[in-house]
Amino acid sequence: MPLPILQHPTFELTIPSTEQRVKYRPFLVKEEKILLIAQSSEDAADIIRAIKQIINNCIIEGDINVDELPSFDVEYFFLKLRSHSVNNVAKIEITDPDSQKEIPLSVNLDEVQVVFDKKHSNKIDLNDDLFITMRYPTYDDLLKTGVETSDKNIGESLTELINTCVDKVYDGDDVHSLDDYTPQEATEFIDSLSGQNFQDIQNFFDTAPRLEHTVNYKVGNKKKKYTLRGIQDFLSWR
Repeated sequence: MPLPILQHPTFELTIPSTEQRVKYRPFLVKEEKILLIAQSSEDAADIIRAIKQIINNCIIEGDINVDELPSFDVEYFFLKLRSHSVNNVAKIEITDPDSQKEIPLSVNLDEVQVVFDKKHSNKIDLNDDLFITMRYPTYDDLLKTGVETSDKNIGESLTELINTCVDKVYDGDDVHSLDDYTPQEATEFIDSLSGQNFQDIQNFFDTAPRLEHTVNYKVGNKKKKYTLRGIQDFLSWR
């Protein structure tokens, strides 16, 4: 007589960037092992690969490619997975910036959302005739350019990330995709931008949607706030 196979509940999620609906199951012991092995390596690339693999394993219904999702979508999806798989309340430890004391906090993961800046735009005017549109970086983009693992200097990483995330170049009626040009040609185009153009592109990244949640805590009688940003802050849960 075979062993019984456990049945698990399913949940639905709206992908923040596209508003696509996805049905998924909680992650199981086999997925938790994947994450624990990756976390033990303390390597950002291993952890990101594990997170994407777990999401892929748990998707039941929905036409999405996890590798093509912006990083904030992946972070949001994984956080909701954790909420339904383990506990919706995570115990997180932060360091108070003034006292340097370790502060234990409880965070309701159901309250954590992707924050959208109302002034954010993916269209950047270069001059009266030219403008570009940007796309959000995936985790593969961040790893490839060294932004996520910090294995390159920030200037080199940012230039590569810009080359990767410029989606289209609009020149009057002509539309160009940097994918149709060599890396050298793309870099020459980026290098020709003005200082203001470059600041506007940096602002696109600075104001891009992000996983963020502010928690309140006290040190003595003093009330304080701490803002958690990105998956690394939330991965310190217990």
